[in-house]
Amino acid sequence: MTRLRYPHIKAGLVASVGLLAATPACAQLTAAPAPYGPEAPPPTLGRDAQATATAEAQKQRDEEPNQQDALKGLEVDKELPDFFDGASLVFKPRTYYLDRDRDTKQDNVGWALGGALEFKTGWAANIFQVAATVYTSQILHGPSKYDGTLLFQPGPEPFTVVGEANITARLGDGHGIRVGRQSFDLPWLARHDIRMAPNTFEAAVIGKQSTKGFAYIAGYVDTIKRKNEDHFISMSEAAGAPGTDKGLALVGAQYTFKDGSVLGFTNQTSIDVMNTLFGKAEKSFALSDDTSIRVYVQYTDQRSIGDELIGDFKTHLFAVKGELFWKNASIRLAASTAGKEKGLQSPFGGPPNYLSIIVDNFDRAGEDAFMVGASYDFKGVGVNGLSMFGNIATGNTPDSGPSASPDETEYDLTVDYKFMRENWLKGLSLRMRGAWIDQDESEPGGDDFFDFRVIVNWTLKLI
Repeated sequence: MTRLRYPHIKAGLVASVGLLAATPACAQLTAAPAPYGPEAPPPTLGRDAQATATAEAQKQRDEEPNQQDALKGLEVDKELPDFFDGASLVFKPRTYYLDRDRDTKQDNVGWALGGALEFKTGWAANIFQVAATVYTSQILHGPSKYDGTLLFQPGPEPFTVVGEANITARLGDGHGIRVGRQSFDLPWLARHDIRMAPNTFEAAVIGKQSTKGFAYIAGYVDTIKRKNEDHFISMSEAAGAPGTDKGLALVGAQYTFKDGSVLGFTNQTSIDVMNTLFGKAEKSFALSDDTSIRVYVQYTDQRSIGDELIGDFKTHLFAVKGELFWKNASIRLAASTAGKEKGLQSPFGGPPNYLSIIVDNFDRAGEDAFMVGASYDFKGVGVNGLSMFGNIATGNTPDSGPSASPDETEYDLTVDYKFMRENWLKGLSLRMRGAWIDQDESEPGGDDFFDFRVIVNWTLKLI
């Protein structure tokens, strides 16, 4: 039976979120500005394009940071303010509480305070821009016997690091080159911002980001700073080959059609380790003015290459998802199947599986998985900023042999509140998450546990 540990801390966090959401400053009518994602599409858009905008707005609202199926090129500012006049400084404080209460294995608990300080200049001669971001995670509560939350360095120990520091050169028409410490939002290579600080990388890339038409990215990634560390290590070492210093070459492209349909791919060659090829397709279908469906398909091929520093293997992942949108609600179904020889490797963040949810990715060796989920935006009943979504995913793996692992089911619920009014609270968001992982404890390694999280984010523009 799962226990509730530190009830005074957990109760205080829950009560704080509840009281904030209940204050008069938070109670908002649906007449307030649209709270999420892109503005409502103009009437001149086709119905399928409007359906795509609906799907994208919902995806931004119900962000699942453990899932990176989006493929983003190198984004370069469209507006070109002067180098000094266009400088900005943004403070993004964050506090994060995580309590993972296990039946048999070690429990994990921690409460962190920190966030990010982002600095960015304008453009020198309309060509060069400099940017830097400092991340920090300080311990509010973190008993050593319950270490392992990944909110801090092992110990636990707090950390502060210059995670990003780069120069961007604009090439015109949205194209650019970026060199230095930076982040990516790509399948299998991503920020994976699921704790206090994201993954960041030392790299040199060229690319273009576009929400319509062609977008691309290509380059070389030398090192990674993982989400709970204050130093950079080689990509091959992060992949599981200690004492090596190999990097990663990447190329990716995506084409977005006028109706919002998407075709995209990325290929990442981790030298002497593995090659990961990913492809995806998406399309929306309008059924009526307020009802639509979006269909998603993806495939990953992953295999060892060169010196095979982490072993000889070959595996794959195939996943599909369909989501039905109706007014302020949606329901979704998804399924995936993974290669039997080895589970998918994601040492650089960004697992793209549509079944990658709060805790698990459902991409273990030989795993066949299925998911059902739903979302609701409470602006439909007069409360702007409040939304929730839930998922139930179940995965079955081989019962015997080298790929055997416990079958499991994950039950998730996420509640979000975003302050939307034009006052000092604007930019503040509260997220409460709970996940129950039910594993077959009759199989080796099986362990039921409850994962509870409260995350508070705020965006404050200082300059």
